[in-house]
Amino acid sequence: MRTIRILALALCGLGFAAQAADAHAWYLRSNPAADARLQRAPVEIRVSFTEPPDPAGSEIQVLATDGRRVDRGAVRATDEPNGLAVAVEPLPDGGYTVAWSVLSTVDGHTTKGSFVFAVGNAPLPAIPDVGPAVAPPLPAEIAGRVLSFAGITLAIGVGLFGIVVRPLLPAASRARESQLILLAAALLVAGPALLLLDQGTAIPGRLALLLGVRALAGLALVGALRVGPFRHEATVALGIVAAVTATLVSHAAATASVLEVALDLVHVIAVSVWVGGLVALGWTALPFATVRNATEAKALGRGVWRFSLIALVAVSTLVTTGTLQSLRRLVLPQDLVETPYGIALLAKLVLLGAALVFGSLNLLVWGPRLRRALRPAGARAGVVRGTLIESVLLALVLLATGALTALAPPAQASGAAYESIQHVAGLRLHLLVPSAQPGRNRYVLRVHEGLRPVTDAQRVAFRFTMVEHDMGETELVAAQRAPGEYVAEGSVTAMFGTWKVEAIVRLAGRDDVRTVYSVSIGAGSSATAARVLTAGPFTLIAFADPSPVIAGAPFTLHIVVVDGKGDPVAARTVLVTPSGPGNAAAIRAVEASPGRYLAEFAALDAGAWQLVISLDGASAAYALAVSQ
Repeated sequence: MRTIRILALALCGLGFAAQAADAHAWYLRSNPAADARLQRAPVEIRVSFTEPPDPAGSEIQVLATDGRRVDRGAVRATDEPNGLAVAVEPLPDGGYTVAWSVLSTVDGHTTKGSFVFAVGNAPLPAIPDVGPAVAPPLPAEIAGRVLSFAGITLAIGVGLFGIVVRPLLPAASRARESQLILLAAALLVAGPALLLLDQGTAIPGRLALLLGVRALAGLALVGALRVGPFRHEATVALGIVAAVTATLVSHAAATASVLEVALDLVHVIAVSVWVGGLVALGWTALPFATVRNATEAKALGRGVWRFSLIALVAVSTLVTTGTLQSLRRLVLPQDLVETPYGIALLAKLVLLGAALVFGSLNLLVWGPRLRRALRPAGARAGVVRGTLIESVLLALVLLATGALTALAPPAQASGAAYESIQHVAGLRLHLLVPSAQPGRNRYVLRVHEGLRPVTDAQRVAFRFTMVEHDMGETELVAAQRAPGEYVAEGSVTAMFGTWKVEAIVRLAGRDDVRTVYSVSIGAGSSATAARVLTAGPFTLIAFADPSPVIAGAPFTLHIVVVDGKGDPVAARTVLVTPSGPGNAAAIRAVEASPGRYLAEFAALDAGAWQLVISLDGASAAYALAVSQ
């Protein structure tokens, strides 16, 4: 019945909780698209993200090449999910940079990025140097999280201790138990207050609501002291409510997975049962427990034994849920020593292991001796000493947890279409490709040696080969645009399919470090896809870039010509003749590389078109829908 009461009270408090969502808002797409070339200037810029942004705390700047802002300032939400828009002034021909800074509605983290587009025949602006996508957490944020977790831990642990263990320890101080509950209440108010202070006036409404619920749970703990026989159940229920608010702004919520959220909540409750119960044992019971005779020794032994069994179940749950979560949040085993998140996690694991050693002494040594009244004075001293050391270690665990929850895990999505991390010759090589569309793209390699970004590479290059067809090998040389971040741009992956991207890092006095990534171009594209056409003895693979094609905007038709063996057909005359609702001249395609031809169109009218591709007396038709 007590369990039913606790669950009922906790569920009553969860009516304020919002749905879980991603913990960071990353760029998903935009209109104009990144690197777009427009014949007509847009009247507004729209950007969509991977989760709901907060318009009040977000900004979209549109900058001309001279740095002058050409947007109208006010950012608004769009009717598209997770979208923001900003109106712009009438734009003359030229290149423009869109720099966005977006505040997450989940936990208030800010992400930043930029993309470029051009109007008319102007060149695209250079990619600007930008800061880190996510700013490192400030001390106020870490402190707020630590205080919140401490309050949750005390509420759940002390309440459960009062239900299950305290009846076996009649000498336990009720006044000291009330002190711990009041401390939990103060921590649950102070923690959210610090987080609100850290966020300032730009805090998202959802995050403010959850922090408010957490603080209200803390205030309600004061009232729980006055509910008589049910105060322990009420304390546990309010602690669970506060734990749910922490889970809904955790890394688990970033996965949008119910399983991940459930694992995180169970993990927090398990920690609270162990840590909070241990504090209750050391503060309310042990100072007043005497072992003057066998009866008193056995009573203390039964209480210590019961708590040790509960702690054993909590630790088993903690290890299970923690392992499952870590496997999902770490990419490589080296992440434990090569990333801030991994180091915080490793510190937490080491501290938990040390605390478990002292906890096991209560279960296996001191508790059994007390139950048998075997040298009870020494056994009681061992319990007190072990509980004190274990409490200090677990307090450090809470500090590590506060840092851990404020840092981004290595496996967290970056918003890139392709992302992979490999560890080669002591280097951590992190490749990001922003777009899976064929055509012009950006290739970013982040190089670290341990935690140190590698800034002294003599040369960083990418070599591209296609798996499905022999397109030869093409190389791009990268330039460093931020410490340890090397970037190259080009139209190498201009064909739908699977590309092998070999990253080569040259350091002074060392052999070249090489690794190969497999990048799928065109994966998940919902726009105009590549089509396989037959023209006499040749197979043509054709697609439009950008996709979809918009009326009045320039685009390029990519045509790959292969023979019956799949080898590229080079040095041929390829003519593309458009037929549709308007007048358009035939275009002679230019061979960009062996077997790959580009037909550049200035613009087409809206409607259904047939682009007839002719070579060596054979032809094939490519159907193209041009949107308004």
